[in-house]
Amino acid sequence: MVSLEGYARRVARGSIIYLTALIAAQFVAFLLFLFLTRNLGAEGYGLLYAVIGLFSYLSFFRDFGLNTALAKYIPEFTVKREYSKIKSSIVFVLLFQAIFAFGIVVVLFIFSGQLATVYFKTQAAVTPLKILSIWYFATVFFMLVKGVFQGFQNMLLFSAMEFFSIFLPFVLAVLFVGAFNLDVGGAALAYFLGLSIAMAGSIFFLIRGYPQIFREKSSIAKPLAKKLLKFAIPVFIGGLGLVIVSYTDIVLITVFYSAKEVGFYGVATQMGHFSWLFAAAIGTVFLPMISELWEKREQKILGSAIHFLIKIYSVLIIPVVLVFIAFPEIVINLLPGPGYLPAATALQIISLVAIVYVMYVIPSTVLSGIGKPAIAAKVIGVMACFNLFGNLLLIPSYGIEGAATVSLLSFIIGAILMLYFTRKFVRYVLPSLSILKALIGGGLTLLIIYVLKSMLSLPPLLKTIIVLMPSLLFYAGWALSTRAITMGDLRILKKSLFR
Repeated sequence: MVSLEGYARRVARGSIIYLTALIAAQFVAFLLFLFLTRNLGAEGYGLLYAVIGLFSYLSFFRDFGLNTALAKYIPEFTVKREYSKIKSSIVFVLLFQAIFAFGIVVVLFIFSGQLATVYFKTQAAVTPLKILSIWYFATVFFMLVKGVFQGFQNMLLFSAMEFFSIFLPFVLAVLFVGAFNLDVGGAALAYFLGLSIAMAGSIFFLIRGYPQIFREKSSIAKPLAKKLLKFAIPVFIGGLGLVIVSYTDIVLITVFYSAKEVGFYGVATQMGHFSWLFAAAIGTVFLPMISELWEKREQKILGSAIHFLIKIYSVLIIPVVLVFIAFPEIVINLLPGPGYLPAATALQIISLVAIVYVMYVIPSTVLSGIGKPAIAAKVIGVMACFNLFGNLLLIPSYGIEGAATVSLLSFIIGAILMLYFTRKFVRYVLPSLSILKALIGGGLTLLIIYVLKSMLSLPPLLKTIIVLMPSLLFYAGWALSTRAITMGDLRILKKSLFR
């Protein structure tokens, strides 16, 4: 018997597993960030960051949207017990991506000297560029296995890959850079070897966990390849838009300002992204379930799930956002340190994205899950155009604060369009009243925080703790008394998590 509670439980538990791994991975990534910045120095770390940034631009060419296609169609093939199609799909995606990535790696190897001189402006970039070219090729296998685990809804192994892909490079970086003094080349080698070990382990668990798939014969028939590519190409186009949305600001800040401003903006975005993690986890877990529900024609359950997830997330994320808005200096001082205090205003702006992000990511995931990625790609295209022209307009005059503002507006536009188009295919009620009540409660809570801050003369950390306790209690009381969130919602959430 299909029920909202049953699917809510699967989404919540899968999201908690993935979120836990994400938080652990983010913590290790932060330790790696601190270690590299202190041991490589500004110039060395800047060079490594620039090289990795180049491969981040190239990453969407590696995927071509096919890993998302796997996550979408594996549940469908599993329901129909078409295991040979699962293996054939995996083989096709692997060959397609590996051949494409190999061509890019060959070009980068051949022209690494010229690229180092013209783009990076130093021959010191040659070694990390070559090492990370091989790392880029290895990510084909790693990301493919992640897509397969997502399709099978095995969030434990999917999440383990997320964690070890950063934990192992951190351990090796401490060894190569800290103990052997290998500088930027050693850091690049740590990234490559760490990912390779994680990749080997994930392939082992894939073969061991799903032997029925590998016993099947693979046959890459034209209809199957066409089916995968038909879904993947719009995702790929949308990925190009996301690259523009994600990296244009960094490029333009680098062009108009110095590496120090890039560092400030990086701190603001990385810390702001932390508040988006649960929404990202929901989207990752929800995708194969949407495909399953759509295949079973359970549209009523799907609509109820969309309403419930947006409502719960929107109400619960606001207190987290309030902390970043009210106490950006405290958060920055406690984490990256006082040297990054100029990022405070950008952090406040970026943190607001968390409120609208779930209304972007859930509809986007739904469109992909029901086989309409082309629509999502068009929305991302609109976001990308706005982001590009907005950054060109604001960054020269307003720097990182301008970039943060454009990012916020881009996701607001994306959320509105995603919600609009999703409702053309899936019937659901947007919890507008609950969101409005939560936003009003958040505004009142923020006012209380600022009043209490002005009244107290205490050390910053102690003041933060004393101010937050009654303020967040007020928000909780407001949310329950105005029925922005009900006890019934909380009971569903509790059963989803703990039953």
